[in-house]
Amino acid sequence: MPYIQTRDGARLHYHDVGRGEPVVLLHGFAMPAALWLPFALPLAYRFRFILPDLRGFGRSHGVKLSDDCLLTQHANDVADLFETLDLRGVRLGGLSMGACTAMQYHRLHGFERVRSYLHIDQSPCVRNTDDWRHGLLGELQSARLGGWQDLMTRMEPYRDLAYEALPADLRRELWASLSEFFDYAFHHRGWKWVTRLARHERLIRRIAPTSNWPIYLDSVRSYLEDDYDWRPTLPQLRVPMTALIGEDSIMYPAEGQRAIADLVPHARLVNFERCGHAIPFEAPRQFNRELRRFLATT
Repeated sequence: MPYIQTRDGARLHYHDVGRGEPVVLLHGFAMPAALWLPFALPLAYRFRFILPDLRGFGRSHGVKLSDDCLLTQHANDVADLFETLDLRGVRLGGLSMGACTAMQYHRLHGFERVRSYLHIDQSPCVRNTDDWRHGLLGELQSARLGGWQDLMTRMEPYRDLAYEALPADLRRELWASLSEFFDYAFHHRGWKWVTRLARHERLIRRIAPTSNWPIYLDSVRSYLEDDYDWRPTLPQLRVPMTALIGEDSIMYPAEGQRAIADLVPHARLVNFERCGHAIPFEAPRQFNRELRRFLATT
């Protein structure tokens, strides 16, 4: 299995399949990078797909944060990936947290190594403010994040304990909250039914491991507290950009995502009708077409 060593000495796992021009796809929250493989493998004869498991997730789950800011950590890890593998002319894509990581990478490191960018269902600003009401969960943000913040606060004293040492009621609340979060990612009823299985600890722990369970606390805290407003830096993006928007996305309302057209006038926006946040999985055929079109962009 391939790994790179990051600037703080951590070992980060990534998948490396295919040959040709490099394509780096960044996954969403609590996803393993392997979920990109069904889309990458049919194109591996022409492109080299590099799919990192971002720190804290997938096969990098056990890698703890050394930076207080989750997305700065991920962005620096991506920079180390590019440097270690000497990647240039990269076609970069990101879904949700992966798109946040890409925008944070652009903010901190620029896109000199990036040839084009695929942005999948992510607002240019996470938290709502007086002049922005289209962040995470839109108008639901204050109510839902307040509840998650309360749970995280009650779990914080147990940070240094093994997951099994957590009180059973807190474990149940954690999975209930994650199940609710995953439910917001989908529009179709079938997918929503699947996400509700996350309430069952034995099942969800196969997808969301717990050996480094504080990563879930750190992720929520970072989204609540850190500066995830990329509206000031996105106008500096010069490479071709495609933004895929789920018209029925609850996670990030489509109206806010369409503001990308004002920030990056050359961006191509693609609407996915009757689709929620998890575009590749709710609309795989249309996503596959748009991925191929993105990769054909010169």
